Amino acid sequence: MWCTSSGVLSDMNPYPNPGPLALMAQQEEEEGGFGLVQALPVILWERRWWLIAPAVLGLIGGVGAAYTIPKMYESSGTVLIESQQLPLDVVNSPVTDVIGQRIARARERVLSRQDLIRLIRTNNLYAEEQQTRPLSAIVEKMRDATTIEAIAADPNSGGGRTIALKIGFSYADPVRAQIVAQQYVNRFLEVDASAQTDQAIGASNFLNQQGSQLQAQIAAIESQITKIKSENGPLLALQSQATGNPIADAARIDAEIIGLQGENARLAASNGSSNGAVQAAEAALAAARARFSDTHPDVIAAQNQLDAARRASSSSGNEASPMIGANNAQIASLRAAKAMIMSQSGEVRAAQSRGPALAAEVDALEKKADSLRDQYRDIGSKAQSAQLSARMQTEQKGERLTLADPPVVPDAPYKPNRPLLMGGGLAAGIGLGLAIVLLLELLLKPIRGTEMLRDAAGAAPLVIIPDYSRKPNLVLRWLEKRNRKRART
Repeated sequence: MWCTSSGVLSDMNPYPNPGPLALMAQQEEEEGGFGLVQALPVILWERRWWLIAPAVLGLIGGVGAAYTIPKMYESSGTVLIESQQLPLDVVNSPVTDVIGQRIARARERVLSRQDLIRLIRTNNLYAEEQQTRPLSAIVEKMRDATTIEAIAADPNSGGGRTIALKIGFSYADPVRAQIVAQQYVNRFLEVDASAQTDQAIGASNFLNQQGSQLQAQIAAIESQITKIKSENGPLLALQSQATGNPIADAARIDAEIIGLQGENARLAASNGSSNGAVQAAEAALAAARARFSDTHPDVIAAQNQLDAARRASSSSGNEASPMIGANNAQIASLRAAKAMIMSQSGEVRAAQSRGPALAAEVDALEKKADSLRDQYRDIGSKAQSAQLSARMQTEQKGERLTLADPPVVPDAPYKPNRPLLMGGGLAAGIGLGLAIVLLLELLLKPIRGTEMLRDAAGAAPLVIIPDYSRKPNLVLRWLEKRNRKRART
């Protein structure tokens, strides 16, 4: 059996040069088989138009997309969140806020519906779309075109913890993109500063209210103790000091009276020092007002110091006055007890049986008052720290936002990426062409090699006769040249 390269049987070979099927057969005999990889050049050449047409269409589509997609410009600015200027061991603010939550709150306020509508109308954004689309859809589109994200956090940079934020806006007009981005940055700085100041002032006010409540509870307990001692002073004095020896008991009562009188003197001196601090703060405020206006930071700071001194004086005075009154009541009770001891009346000895219960009640109240005083001192310390933190935020010495890189007018659009679109269209076309060629090979199953011919004819061919009825092409010449080189070797 003879077979030509075009698939027509023939019994003669008048041409000395083989055809492509003969070349593939010869190569198959030399290499012991013939596969798809070896036939790939022939396949690609025979199906070249199925490969070229999709590639050209893909390139045309990529070019069309590159020049029809609207240009988009992005303008962005960089903002730094810097830690407070004073060390934490000097001022430890009670306002502890995670930076991620702080950024999220500011972002929600900046991208609120009211703010976005104001920006759209102020800058006349999306003018054409406002005629055809609802305002809510335009607001969502503007929110999607806005970028607020953390871009850097370098704890090894020194100078405290800093985090960089990128605030940007994308729009078809580069000038408007820069204007809106700048408005975003300004609004973000304003929102964050006001939020931090309000939070610090709110913490200070809350702690002051807590301190006032504790002070009222302490005063109520001390008043209750004073009432019990004033009504049952002799019994309590006899219960705590009676030894059965009237002279020794009277001496002990005198010593306790002297101790209470000394404590009253110390409390009065402490109240006087607080009044001196108030006078000094008033003088500093008067000097500041003489030099500056009422809105000057020095005048505001002097006013805050005067308020703090007055609160401290009021709290110390309020705390000292009930204690002095309680001591005076106890002194009167002790003197009455001394008189009763010296008289040794039968009525007093009968009333001594009520002494232990009254003493236990007074002791429990005093322990409760001591616990509340400890809480009051702790709240007072935190309140002072909160007041200082609020002052730091007002004077911009706390954790704050600073503009590192302002938004500028972009020089070139970031979208569309024309080289990427054209290259992607060409690659997609080539991929589609290869898929079509592979599909044709699988569906048509052309005979390429003696194995496929044997399967189709049922017997092996005796010889393969080339067919030169078709015009030689580059692939045939390349296969012939390669086979001649192999024949020489």
